[in-house]
Amino acid sequence: MLENFDAESNDEQEPGKRSSPEPEIILRDYQMEVAEPALKKKNIIICLPTGSGKTRVAVYITKEHLDNQKKSRTPGKVVVLVNKVPLVEQHFRKEFHPFLKHCYQVTKISGDTQLKISFPEVVRKNDIIICTAQILENFLLDSKKENHDGVQLSDFSLIIIDECHHTQKGGVYNSIMTRYLEQKLKNKKLNKENKPVIPLPQILGLTASPGVGGAKNRQKAEEHILKICANLDAYRIMTVQHHILQLENQVKDPHKKIEIAEERREDPFGDQIKKMMTEIQKYCRQCPTSDFGTQSYEQWVVQKEKAAAKEENRKERVCAEHLRKYNDALQINDTIRMRDAYSHLNNFYAEERRKKVQEDEDEDHLKPTTSRFDETDEFLFHLFFDNQKNLEKLAENPEYENKKLTKLRRTILEEFTRSQESRGIIFTKTRQSAYALLQWIQENQKFEEVGVKAHYLIGAGHHSAFKPMTQNEQKEVLHKFSTGELNLLIATTVAEEGLDITECNTVIRYGLVTNEIAMVQARGRARADDSTYALVAQEGSGVVERESVNAYREKMMHAAIQRVQRMSERDYSNKIEGFQIQSIMERKMKNKKKQARQCQEDPSIVTLHCRNCNVRVCSGKDIQVIESMHHVNVTKEFKTFYVEKENPAVQDKFLDYQTSSEITCRKCGQTWGPLMVHRGLTLPCLKIKHFVVELKLKTTERKTYKQWNELSLRFPDFDYTAHYEFSDDED
Repeated sequence: MLENFDAESNDEQEPGKRSSPEPEIILRDYQMEVAEPALKKKNIIICLPTGSGKTRVAVYITKEHLDNQKKSRTPGKVVVLVNKVPLVEQHFRKEFHPFLKHCYQVTKISGDTQLKISFPEVVRKNDIIICTAQILENFLLDSKKENHDGVQLSDFSLIIIDECHHTQKGGVYNSIMTRYLEQKLKNKKLNKENKPVIPLPQILGLTASPGVGGAKNRQKAEEHILKICANLDAYRIMTVQHHILQLENQVKDPHKKIEIAEERREDPFGDQIKKMMTEIQKYCRQCPTSDFGTQSYEQWVVQKEKAAAKEENRKERVCAEHLRKYNDALQINDTIRMRDAYSHLNNFYAEERRKKVQEDEDEDHLKPTTSRFDETDEFLFHLFFDNQKNLEKLAENPEYENKKLTKLRRTILEEFTRSQESRGIIFTKTRQSAYALLQWIQENQKFEEVGVKAHYLIGAGHHSAFKPMTQNEQKEVLHKFSTGELNLLIATTVAEEGLDITECNTVIRYGLVTNEIAMVQARGRARADDSTYALVAQEGSGVVERESVNAYREKMMHAAIQRVQRMSERDYSNKIEGFQIQSIMERKMKNKKKQARQCQEDPSIVTLHCRNCNVRVCSGKDIQVIESMHHVNVTKEFKTFYVEKENPAVQDKFLDYQTSSEITCRKCGQTWGPLMVHRGLTLPCLKIKHFVVELKLKTTERKTYKQWNELSLRFPDFDYTAHYEFSDDED
């Protein structure tokens, strides 16, 4: 699904700079320094900090590239690849379109469309195409299929890869670049045989921090940088060396402060949850070695749930699922308020109860369907509801509240009291904590008194149980933040990387430390004069230590980049070629394995079973695929297995389909996926993570998967015409 907008009305003009009908692109000296090799048609990676104008450099290089192609009467075409959908709109509206629309055709393409046009047609008609990398990858794959209109890398003369540090094994950027490297190797062979070669595009990578990939020593850090250079076929990784003072004047490091909260002396709410978890473990006879409330306990319980699902052990599987929710509650209790942890559990049990209830056709009320409850359900439900009132009472006692919130409150008040023009971001780990922190701020009168106007900013993906924001909602929040209608964002990691967020003078990482790349990205958000970068953490949590490790890795990264830059041309080339050949070989082996399985097997070897109650749901031969990603069951018989339920969290609307409700197992109430309306047809769409997959190979295997693409099978494309006729017969 594609979009092609005429966005003349969307231009945002900077005073004085963009008022001209043909705005001039003026680069600072440090920007020109890093751009220089690209202007000579070299493949490079530009490494510049957040807020230093990497995208503007890319716009300048794009214009020079297309101008030169025009002068030499050679076709020129540029594709700008991004890894997040909001960046498509951002790069189009703020950079490429305003500066280049007068001389070149600029368009944007993403999955959220208003006008359906084939991607190859868009490529043919435009000079500059801005899109998510996955769209290009899909059409590169299509070009290998019969009767499919695809595109080739040779259709482009320049590829710009934004946030190019993601060009690593398993990523879509790397998949595209491995194709490039394979063709480069073929071209060498063709050259030797004096045969015409396939032209390859110039590559330009952009990043604020390539990171060190978890390296613990200098050698591994250097190897990581070299691998990214190899993956992007980079002649060089460019950093500012001659105009450092100008860069430092443009991008100032914020003042850093660390706020450490004491541990609770008593935590009766958390203790009560742990007692309940101990009872569940006794009931299902499990004894983990990890402590309650930890990441390692979560990993243990996830593995237990998977193993129990494969073994058809419903008792253990359901207990593991509930233990995970209690563990989540302990982590929420540690991060935000006790009442938020209580709400998390209460909402979970309310939803589970909803699944176990169906409408009585003879009466106007709901009643429990006893067949959906077994002994394990009875035990778990009674355990929670018997302790519910006590948990609620404990959650409302301010004496035992989270001390981190006190530190966070003080940090926010200090920053917003210091300046009436304050603007800040709080980074937190989960969508749930972002929403809960907003509620906490809105309920606290002091924040309103100092002028705090907050909103959360979370991702648009459906990988979390918490309802995502739509792209329009994200856009609206960012617009309000830029105009000052909002001055504090509570964000998940979606705001760390790439998104053009108005400069802030306060960035707070609230108990959230990931890697050195995220640290650099988050810190780079505090780029107003006299900014503060604060870390709020609990004593003994290890957060401060991890931040110190990240600071050490950042220094290691800069040192590794410098060593790579100082390597002799010969040593650098040898290393790069070695890593490139390794990458190509790995891809070939992976493809051989995949093709071998796809050739030998057909969908009928697969049977899907409900992950919760293990009822047989359907065969793989009943499944067809829409747009290479939506797996739908097209049989009449399947309707007898599920119940339709309204669920606002899955409501989505696209050009060719919409979802407004979900399907759940008629026997146990387990969610199976959304109910899609595709071109007027209502179709049940199956999410493989809600099933146990039985594979009949030489022996019968039972497996669980997160994504359909992990299952190396070919399902047929959805036959709209045949299904439409079948649907018509029903009416």
